[in-house]
Amino acid sequence: MNKLRCLVLSASLMSLQCLWVTSAWANDPPPKPAEAQGAPAKAAKSTRTFEGQEPLFYFDAKRRPYIEPFHKNDEEEYFVCRGVIGEWFRQLMAEEANMLAAKDGLDKVTGSTCAVRLVATHQGKKLPIISVELFVNSNVMRSCVLGDSCPQSRTVIMYVLDKTLYRSYFITDQERNIRRTYCLDNKSKILAKEECWHHFLDKASKEKNKD
Repeated sequence: MNKLRCLVLSASLMSLQCLWVTSAWANDPPPKPAEAQGAPAKAAKSTRTFEGQEPLFYFDAKRRPYIEPFHKNDEEEYFVCRGVIGEWFRQLMAEEANMLAAKDGLDKVTGSTCAVRLVATHQGKKLPIISVELFVNSNVMRSCVLGDSCPQSRTVIMYVLDKTLYRSYFITDQERNIRRTYCLDNKSKILAKEECWHHFLDKASKEKNKD
C-alpha cells in the first residue's frame, strides 16, 4: 500500500472512532442474479434511498457488493463500480471531484473508470471501510490498484450526521505535489478543506467550549 493509501486509510480508521459519525450504505434487498452484473438502473426497485431514483450502493448486510472483486490482497479488495454504485450517484461524485480538481487545474474524471475499495478493519463491528476511487484513465487506475504508486487520486469516503450525507474527498497529483482534502455536504457545497470527521469534531469541540 503506497503512502497516499495509508493516509486515506488512517483518516478512515480515525473516523470510525467517532461514534456520532457513521458510514452511509443502502440497506436494500440483493438484486436478482441476472441483475447483479448489470446496470444498477435495472435493479432499482428499492423503497429505501437517500435521494434520486436508486440506492447509493448495492451492498449486503455485511457491507459487501453482490459481485466478486476484480483484485484483492491481504488488506483490501477492489470491485468495479458498475452494479455496485447507483449510476446517478457515481456521476454526482465525478462532477464533485472535477469541481474540486479544477481548483488546481487537474485532469477530469468521467466516472466510468472507477472502483469501490473495501479495506478490512478489526474495529467496531468489523465492517470494512468503503471508499470510491475515481480515476482519470485506465493507466492511472492500473498503477493505483496494481502498482506501488498512485499518480493521481480522486477518493471519496461517505459520512452521515443527523441523517444528512456528507463526503470527504482526497484530490492529489503526485507529479505536481498537490494533495487536497475537502468535506462536502449533500448539496455539493464545500464545508471545509479537511476530512469531514475532522471538521465535525472541530465543530463539536467549539460548540462545547461555548457552553
